[in-house]
Amino acid sequence: MASAKISVIIVGAGIVGASLAFHFARRGATVHVVEEGARPGSGVTARAFGWVNIINIAPGAVNYGLVQEALAEYARLQADLPGGFTAARPGSLFWLESSAETEAFAAAHRAAGTDVELVDAATIAAWEPNLLEPPACAVFSPRDLALDPARLARDLIDAAIAAGATATFGRRVESLLLSGDRVSGVRLPDGVIEADLVILAGGTAVDRLTENLSFRTGVEASPSIILRYRCPEPVAKRILRGPGLEIRQSADNMLHVAKGYIDDTAENAPERVGERILKVMHERLRLPEGVTLVEAVAGYRPFFSDGMPRLGFLPGVEGAYAAVGHPGVILAPLLGRLASDHVLEGRRSPLIPPAGLI
Repeated sequence: MASAKISVIIVGAGIVGASLAFHFARRGATVHVVEEGARPGSGVTARAFGWVNIINIAPGAVNYGLVQEALAEYARLQADLPGGFTAARPGSLFWLESSAETEAFAAAHRAAGTDVELVDAATIAAWEPNLLEPPACAVFSPRDLALDPARLARDLIDAAIAAGATATFGRRVESLLLSGDRVSGVRLPDGVIEADLVILAGGTAVDRLTENLSFRTGVEASPSIILRYRCPEPVAKRILRGPGLEIRQSADNMLHVAKGYIDDTAENAPERVGERILKVMHERLRLPEGVTLVEAVAGYRPFFSDGMPRLGFLPGVEGAYAAVGHPGVILAPLLGRLASDHVLEGRRSPLIPPAGLI
């Protein structure tokens, strides 16, 4: 498919699907988005921490180069869609248990070609005066962004619609339409939509739709807990990531915290975790009166065991393409561009190995 004059159905309007819609519509394809939720970014995207970063990835990781390119793609997207980043906050501070570990981590990032700076306790205290016990040193990553992924998904869909795309919300895709060995569209509860290509960008739901193709991507659900606290005033200017602490504050002063999922016992339910983390925040940060937990949810991120996303045509059938993987918020703009390059121009990026997709 080397022509932009094709019709494309994108299943899913999370941040990855929204990016696909934006890139394909801007390049002349006829795009229709189908989303089960009532609006863009209402699924796992709404339960993402919203940290666009490379500092949280160890140099040498299989996806390190991919994330480096993803951050460069975010800079390009900001130039193309400046309104989507008006509330984004740049920069993060990252530290490990010891100064030696932090210094080694900074050196490894620099050796890998990433722009980071090692800052001392005095600098950290000046930058973040509400951090009660600043570490001896931290890695400052200036290109990191804190943003609202659901809002960015909405902005991307709005831009796609302005470029000619259409969208259907509140409709679940029941199955893929098959015409011989070709996918020709999607079936909804109240009808069908046909197109030249169906792109599956529904995260962990992708394999449900490929069942009648006798193909599975192998996507797994990787849970994490997102906590949001109402806060009456500014506390943190940057993303703060240290042992036991991963926090950012948005422009409305809401505090956002990410925690690893432990298990499904009552003791480790998101609300209970949120109560414990509030105590930790009071120990680690100078918080004003009135900070309260307002949301505690688990998000189930699409994940593959090799740590890489899936981007490509499904084998054994024409007309179907998959775009899914973790970290979706970080990779979304890049996946949108790479998929449009692949489909519309026949240029497949070597950044993402086929991994079963051709």
